[in-house]
Amino acid sequence: MNYYEQQLERFHRNFNFSFKIYEGRPLEQKTLCLQMKEKVEHFRIPKNFAMLYRTRQQLVNYIQDTYLEVQTQEKAGKYGS
Repeated sequence: MNYYEQQLERFHRNFNFSFKIYEGRPLEQKTLCLQMKEKVEHFRIPKNFAMLYRTRQQLVNYIQDTYLEVQTQEKAGKYGS
């Protein structure tokens, strides 16, 4: 596993870990999603590792889906707001 694969995997693990820490706190979860999405999007992968572009985009999509899920649950009143 090369450096770029390791970094993408690290981003994924850190996101999941931090998201669980913020369980029940939608504002913090949404903020985490926005920060991690930006971090992953700005992570530069050289052209000779182009096969990782798809992996990066999948991670961005996963973070976006998680953000939308939190937003939907928040509007549905799951968090008691």
